[in-house]
Amino acid sequence: MKKQHLYLPLAALALALTACSTPKMDSSDLKAEIDTARAGHYGQAMLHEEMSEEALEDANKVLSHIEKDWYWNINEKQKGLDAAKSAAEHRIASEKEMCLWLTEVHSQNHHMEEALHETVAYFKSGSAVPFKVKDNAIQHIGHWLHHHPDATATVTASADTVGKPAANQALSERRAKAVADRLIGKGARPSQLDVKAIGEASGPDNTPNQEHRVAIVITSHPEYIDCPNLK
Repeated sequence: MKKQHLYLPLAALALALTACSTPKMDSSDLKAEIDTARAGHYGQAMLHEEMSEEALEDANKVLSHIEKDWYWNINEKQKGLDAAKSAAEHRIASEKEMCLWLTEVHSQNHHMEEALHETVAYFKSGSAVPFKVKDNAIQHIGHWLHHHPDATATVTASADTVGKPAANQALSERRAKAVADRLIGKGARPSQLDVKAIGEASGPDNTPNQEHRVAIVITSHPEYIDCPNLK
């Protein structure tokens, strides 16, 4: 009997020594792979979705206990409420991350690539009727603005230094309006157009310059964001 009592402690000691001598397994590579799976907006959306489902499962268990009169802890309902709140928070976080991911994927396919800066009309000295118009550009911009209500365009017209400054200011206003009217005729909404007249361009006085007797259109649009109403 005494020998049996001696063997058991020795066996336990041997087992303990064996455990201590076994090197701890390196888990850094596994952790790195898990982190990779959770990287980026899509990975974070998946993570929050899983956390939301886990918390929601806990909340539903509490609800089931209460409805069946199985609860025995006065704090169980509060635990259920906390779990449900956590589920909702993770759900919203998941949606936000997913929307950020969609923006990354989709934004390059939207109308940002079509933004342009182009001279579309040329005028003779003292005239607000263009002698040359890039009709294809006017039509393209008008249609583009029509199909993208969130986009805008700035129409800027100028004049050279031939004549008096006040007259050239009024002249450039008429030039800008003439181009704006053409854009509206091709589908643009008046509210989408910012019409600007800069009057005389810089340069020597009373000097004709065709480069200054022009109208320029610059299109722009808000930054593309998926789910813009998700706060």
